This record gives sequence, C-alpha cells and structure tokens, in this order.
Amino acid sequence: MKLARCSLASALAAALLGTANAGLSDCPKDLAFMLTNVLQAGQIQFPYASCEEDSSGVYVAGIARFSTEDGSAWKVISAYHDITGGDDVFSQFDGVLAKNNGGSSSSSLDGFCDAWTSVGTDQKFWSAQGTVFEKDYFNKSQSMADDLGVKLSITQAQIYDTAIAHGAGSSSDQLGGMIKTTNKGITEDISGDSSNSLDINGYTVDEVEWLKRFLVTRAKYKDVHGAKASIDSYTYMINKNETVWGSKVDVLNDKGAEGDVDCNNSYEPYPKPNPNPGSSSSSSQTSSSTKSSHHHSTSSFDPYGDEQGNDDGEGDGEGDNNDGGDGEPTDTEEHCYGYGSNYHCGASTSNLALGAVLFAGLTAFVSF
Repeated sequence: MKLARCSLASALAAALLGTANAGLSDCPKDLAFMLTNVLQAGQIQFPYASCEEDSSGVYVAGIARFSTEDGSAWKVISAYHDITGGDDVFSQFDGVLAKNNGGSSSSSLDGFCDAWTSVGTDQKFWSAQGTVFEKDYFNKSQSMADDLGVKLSITQAQIYDTAIAHGAGSSSDQLGGMIKTTNKGITEDISGDSSNSLDINGYTVDEVEWLKRFLVTRAKYKDVHGAKASIDSYTYMINKNETVWGSKVDVLNDKGAEGDVDCNNSYEPYPKPNPNPGSSSSSSQTSSSTKSSHHHSTSSFDPYGDEQGNDDGEGDGEGDNNDGGDGEPTDTEEHCYGYGSNYHCGASTSNLALGAVLFAGLTAFVSF
C-alpha cells in the first residue's frame, strides 16, 4: 500500500497546536477515530459528506451522524452560518430547523441531503462539523472517562465510540446512562490484570474488568450505528490484551475480519487468518484490593453472556445518533486533514495533536 509522506512543515504545524484535553491524545486518539469510522462507516476517513434518511424518517449526516431529529444537525448548520455569514445552501431550511430547534422530520426538509453533500468538501463545512463534534461528542466522552479515572487507551476509545454511536447524553441508552448502569452493578472489589484501577461506589475495580462490564451493558441495547461491531472488536482486543495502544492496534473491522489500524492512516487486513487471536502481547500488573474481591481472567471474555453479573441494563433504547453514509473504495492517495486555516495535505505522523487533526479529512481509504 502506498502512503504519501508528511512534510516536516505539516508535522510541525500539527505539533505546535498542542493537546487541549485529557483523555485520548496523539496516536491513540488517531487510532480511536479511525477505528470508529471503520466500525460505523466501513472506512478510516471521517464521512463529512455523508447524508441519508434513516428508518424513522429523519436525516442523519456527517462525521458524528448528526441528526435533524435531535438538533445536532442544526448545530452544525448554525456553526456553518457563523462562518459563511448565513448565506449558504442551508439557508432555505433555517425557518423549519430554527422553529423546532433542529428537530424536524425529513418530510419538511426536502433536498436536505443534496445540500449537505454539495458542501461535503468545503473546508469551512468541515470546521463547522468539527466544532460540534469536539464540544458535544469528543470532549464530553473524554470528560466522562476522566471522571471515572480511566487511563487505558482501550477504555478511553470505547467511551468515545459509544458517544458517537449512541450520543453523549445521560439517558439510559446514551453514554452517560450506560456508565451509570454499569457502575450500579459494582458491589464489591474486582481485581484484574490491567495497570489501572477505578474507584466505583467505594470499591476498587480493575479498569479492564470495568470495561468488560460496560460492554455487557452496551450489548443489551439494539445494534445501532455499528454497536455490535464495536463490542466485538473491543472484546477481541481485550482477549489479546491490547489495552495500552502504541502506533498500531489489532482489531476486527465492521464485517468481523481481523486486521489492524495504525498511525499512518491505514487499515490493513490480515492476508491470512490470525493463527493465535487469543494470545497476550503486552505485560500487565495485578491490582490489589482490601475488601472482598472477585477476579476475572481477561481470556475468553464474552459480552453477550451473563457471567459478568450485571443485570441492570434497561432494555432496547434507541440512541440519538444515526448512521452515516457508506464510502466507496478508492485508490490510496495523499492524506489531507485538518480544517479551516489548519488544513494540510500529506501523510499522518504517529504524533498527531488535537487541533489540526481532530476532524481529519483522511482521504486515503483502504477497502476491506
């Protein structure tokens, strides 16, 4: 696979922007973005131009499946209006969207997807999507991760993935509600083999053991927006002990095939089935506990079983976010990423900072 090389100037520009938030950063953040895109849209690049009508009769579009039902698409359009001065392709929908605070069905928005896709390559539109993405999805997800005391890349990334698929709100079928349900089931110390422990309800809980319970909670909801593919891929990583991410991580894609994502902006399918998918590849330490403790092995974890003892899920709620469009495979080409004045073309580096690459327009695309 051919990848263009990033210029020193582009790499320096990205580095100078720095990282403004705790949680995911640098290469692991880039890996999380690419993996979620693979799981939800079947491609590594953000689907800025995607737009479709879902089964409930609302339009869903863009890099976080912004919806015309929950007001998130209207937030993007309002941010775009701020940049353009309000005279753009979305002006025709302002009356309907503003009246309902963005909550409108597709029947009152004829031509919406045509308008959205027509500006899908506009860097100003990328910036508008990025503004809402950062505030309402990425930052919120990582703030919740910080509040939990999460330190491992795998947990931070799964929390981000859940926010994109289900929304970062507090209802039972959104990220905040799922965290609450998971924590409600913690009634004792739980030791494990990861390098970090969480304080949940006054109990000491190994972080990976908490993540396994979180996946059990998420599995109780409907398979929306790549949820099952995400659960399967993160279960695969847990069973391989891929918890602290470097420049590459082994994953399952949206179709369940083995491969890896790396910080050169690529997805590589394995040429042959992995001969030993359950082997551990990194060292870890065991958490100590002072109260009654239950220990679970990281091997053969199944989030669809009942062995975790977490029966506090609240059924088949629908998430607020919606499916994005499906990208078509193209030849690998030079990578363009960033938004607004921070737009760059060239290959990604292994140390991409927040800012310029947070809303990366990854134009290299590898089909599965």
